[in-house]
Amino acid sequence: MRIDGRDAFINRLGRWSDPVAVAKAHAIAAQIWSDYCQGTFDRSLMAYQPLINGKEVGLLEALRVRAETKRQAASTHAYKLLQRYDKPIRNRSDAEAFLGWLRDECRLSDCTIAGLMTHYRQCCGGNRHLFSHKLKWQRRSVLSDVLSVEEIQAVLSDLESNEPWYYPLFLLWLSTGMRNGEIRGLTWDCLRWVDGEVLISKSLRRDGYNSGQHSWAPTKTGRERVVPLTPQVLETLRQHQQQMKQLGIYDPYGLVFVTPTSHTNIYDHLVGRVWHRSLERCGLKPRRLYAQRHSFLSHALAMGNSPADLAAAAGHSTKMLLDTYAKPTGRLKMPSWQTA
Repeated sequence: MRIDGRDAFINRLGRWSDPVAVAKAHAIAAQIWSDYCQGTFDRSLMAYQPLINGKEVGLLEALRVRAETKRQAASTHAYKLLQRYDKPIRNRSDAEAFLGWLRDECRLSDCTIAGLMTHYRQCCGGNRHLFSHKLKWQRRSVLSDVLSVEEIQAVLSDLESNEPWYYPLFLLWLSTGMRNGEIRGLTWDCLRWVDGEVLISKSLRRDGYNSGQHSWAPTKTGRERVVPLTPQVLETLRQHQQQMKQLGIYDPYGLVFVTPTSHTNIYDHLVGRVWHRSLERCGLKPRRLYAQRHSFLSHALAMGNSPADLAAAAGHSTKMLLDTYAKPTGRLKMPSWQTA
C-alpha cells in the first residue's frame, strides 16, 4: 500500500501458495480498512505486523541485529531485556506496560530506562513515538565525579603502597584522561620516550555480545591523537617496563597493562575493583572509573590550559569539552579590590 506517497509493506506473512498465509493477509487487510474507516489507522503499520510465537518480530529482530553488529553492552542489554519480556509491543499502551516492567520487575532507574529507550526508538522504524516518553530523574551532581588534588594524591599514594602493579596504570590515567578502552589497548610501541608523549591510536573494546571476548577498535572519534606525558609518568612507565622484562612478559608491541597473574589484557571489572578498594581505604566515597577522566580534564582546565589544546588531547570538540568536563574544582580565584 502507499502511505504519504511512499510504498509500505507488511512482511513475513508467508508464501502466496499457502492458503493460511493468504487468509492471514486478508484478515490484516480487513483490519487496516476497518481502522481507517474509524480513524484509528496506524500509519506506521506496526500494529498490523504479524506475530511469530507471540513475539513482535520486527522490533526484537532489529534489536538482535543491532546487538550483533555493534557488539556493545548497552545494545545487547536492550535486546536481552525485550527478549526476556516476551510480550509484543504493538502500540503505546504496550510500550508503557513494558517500561513499567523495566521499572518494577527489573528495578531499573529512569536514567537507565531512558538510555534503553534510545535503542528501542532507533529500531522502531517509523513507529518511534512508541518510546517517546519523557522521563525525569535526579541527575548526578557535577561535583560527584571530580576528585580534589588532595584526594588524587591520597589515592595514588595508597595504590603505590598497597597495589603497586596497578599504580602505573592509574597514574597514567589520572595524568592523561585517556578513555577506558584506550588504556586497555595501549601498547608499548605507542610510547615516544624521547618526545615525552604517547600516541593514542586504538582501543581494546569489550565485546558486549560475548562479554568474555575483547576486540581491537579505533578510538571513539576514529582519529589518532598525541598526549604529552610528565617526567613522573615517564619514569614510572620505565620502571613498569623493567619489571615486565624481569618477569619475562615484556613485548615491545604488546600491551602496557596486563593482569598480574595470567598476564592477559585488563578489563573494567578488575580495574574497577582495584579503584574502589583504594577509594575505600582512603575513606573516599565511591566514584565511577570514568571519574579519572573527569578529574584530569577539570583540573587541567582550571590550571588555565587552552580548551582547544585540551580538547585535542582528550579527543573531543572544544564545545563538548567545556559542556561536559568544565566542572567546579573548588579552587576558584576571586579578584581583590584592595587599594594602597
